[in-house]
Amino acid sequence: MMMVSFVLMGCNDQSTQPTKPAIPEVGVYTVKEEILPLTVDLPARTASYRVSQVRPQVDGILEKRLFTEGSDVKKINHCIK
Repeated sequence: MMMVSFVLMGCNDQSTQPTKPAIPEVGVYTVKEEILPLTVDLPARTASYRVSQVRPQVDGILEKRLFTEGSDVKKINHCIK
């Protein structure tokens, strides 16, 4: 008897209308223009990738250094006296 009732329920002629999917809720943000800093101060240490040492090629005493540390030196310049 239960089988007959299930079969009759399955043969129902009423067509069901497809349900519309629910519209999802979304968040909306307003973007405002700001000036942001381009640099950030971070604690760190630096090290040079090249090291230069000035040493005489002959025995003697250096009396004077004729260049400033960090300046450009050309081959023809006299750097040491």
